Amino acid sequence: MARWIMQVLGLVAFGGLLGFIGVTLILNLFGVADEQARQMSKSWWNRAWGAPDRDPADIRQDPGFLIGNYIVGGGALLLGVAAVIGSIVLLVGGPSD
Repeated sequence: MARWIMQVLGLVAFGGLLGFIGVTLILNLFGVADEQARQMSKSWWNRAWGAPDRDPADIRQDPGFLIGNYIVGGGALLLGVAAVIGSIVLLVGGPSD
């Protein structure tokens, strides 16, 4: 198999993985955001600074948590889509050597 076809397929797989991670974060598939909120509520960093433990439900409803989740998830999703589109363009365009 030609080297550029393997590179394109690798880029498609990487883009698909990034897109899946983005969708997982945005839609809270598999409870990823719930687990992040639980870990943040019982963080050793908060205990070191003397902050009390918070309820994970309160953290999930915090605007900063929601915005951060959408920014990271949306960024991963967009990068994945860009990688897949770029790989399709490379596949159609052929090798540049």
